[in-house]
Amino acid sequence: MSSKRSKNPALPVLDDAFRLASVKDAEESTRDLAARLATTELRRVSHPGRVTWEPTDQAEPVPVPPTVVDGDGDLWLRDRGTGTWTMPEFNPKDFPARCGEVLTWNQLAREFGPLTALADDRRIGGGRR
Repeated sequence: MSSKRSKNPALPVLDDAFRLASVKDAEESTRDLAARLATTELRRVSHPGRVTWEPTDQAEPVPVPPTVVDGDGDLWLRDRGTGTWTMPEFNPKDFPARCGEVLTWNQLAREFGPLTALADDRRIGGGRR
């Protein structure tokens, strides 16, 4: 996924990770995952007050944050009634069609992670991540 802009410019995004030598040197088949994991670490180091979940974190956190930012810096909102996630600023001209779908936590984390809570609050999602 590649958005035209990042809503959180200070928050590292996948484009930042793809510039890292360790990601460039990864095999092509694993480069996307390497970039997602590198983005996770960049976010944890640069924003230690925020909780960041890896794309492999499939268990929905407790408590669940109401909003998260994906690997590209785009906002996703959780529907409290259904527990599903949507991208409020989805525009088919700017985003892949999958971003316009209603996703579960597992789908969101796997396809668009890492996911980072908007709030600087370690109590979100069960503590240190």
